[in-house]
Amino acid sequence: MKPYPPFAALGASLLLCACGGKNEYVPPPPLEVEVLAPAVGPIVVHQDFPGRTVPYALAEVRARVKGFLKEIQFRPGSVVAEGDPLFLIEPDQFEAAVATARAQVDRAAADLQIATTQFERRRQAAASGAVSEIEVAAAEAEVKAAGASVKMAESALADAERDLGYTRIASPLAGRVSKAAVDVGNLVGSDGATLLTTVVADNPIYVVFEVNERDVLRHLPKRRLVDQGDPTESSATPPVRLTLTDGSVYPLEGVIDFIDNAVDPDTGTIRARAVFENPEGALAAGLFVRVGLPVARLSAEDSPAIRVPADVVQRDLGGSFVLVVGDDGVVERRPVVTTAFREGADAILDSGLTAADRVVVSHLQKVRAGAKVVPKPRDPPTSPEPSSEP
Repeated sequence: MKPYPPFAALGASLLLCACGGKNEYVPPPPLEVEVLAPAVGPIVVHQDFPGRTVPYALAEVRARVKGFLKEIQFRPGSVVAEGDPLFLIEPDQFEAAVATARAQVDRAAADLQIATTQFERRRQAAASGAVSEIEVAAAEAEVKAAGASVKMAESALADAERDLGYTRIASPLAGRVSKAAVDVGNLVGSDGATLLTTVVADNPIYVVFEVNERDVLRHLPKRRLVDQGDPTESSATPPVRLTLTDGSVYPLEGVIDFIDNAVDPDTGTIRARAVFENPEGALAAGLFVRVGLPVARLSAEDSPAIRVPADVVQRDLGGSFVLVVGDDGVVERRPVVTTAFREGADAILDSGLTAADRVVVSHLQKVRAGAKVVPKPRDPPTSPEPSSEP
């Protein structure tokens, strides 16, 4: 019999050893996940509405007399006080008109003095029969005519002085002035009141926005109480917040000072207005902003509002849910009731969680309900971001 080659004997030995061992499944260790306790209680969140800033007051500065523009007496874009000089229209012809009107007043006054003297003399002469009563009456009529001439001359003088005053154009209000719309040397006032510039008062400043009828319904019944002077309703108007287009929140809060008297049937909205102090000039008219109205039901002292990171809220055919870890380390699916509001990166829930729950905030793609995990607490956020409606 031919002996087996050495490598054949080695293979047979390995086969016998392999058949003698037993394979067993070793489960992987539980996944380590981060958990976070939700914040439960009153949360000040805001429902945002788009709006525009508008001036508290706006004045169009126009030429009220005809003449050539002589001086521009302000720096465009600067802040001016009420009464500060802005423009000068050549005053020469108006000064001459004032001088002429004053001369007419003096002349009329002299005519009145002569007529009065003649009347007195005729009246005395009539007592001795030297003149007739008709002459006395005529002299008296001349006095009245001269007096009317004085009043007409004084009125013409007032008109001339007023026109002269219109050549020096001052700011009608305190605010920020725009650039000049007309250059020096141009004729103004020849075809109506020429627009020279505008001045806007932006401290405080208004914000006009539209509120949909669904959200305004709860506020409409309070208008009657405010109109009747109910102090509980007047003082309970919550402050509103202003968010700029770069996402920053304006540091000063405002108040709603006007709600229109009717809902626009075409848009289903009602116009409202809020007023904000603007001492630093950080706001300008025409900005697109968002006005945030506090949601009362979430900021009340007994509110059960719940705040969790928005990315832990999941949704499937069964509704919205989050994953929580029980005391035994087993993951559980917990249904929750969501709201339309957020606070920074956090979602605001109405119900479904308590402050004692441990919500899974990591490895959300790997963790499934019923799985065993090792929970690791995550530090809560140090300071919440400004709240808004998504």
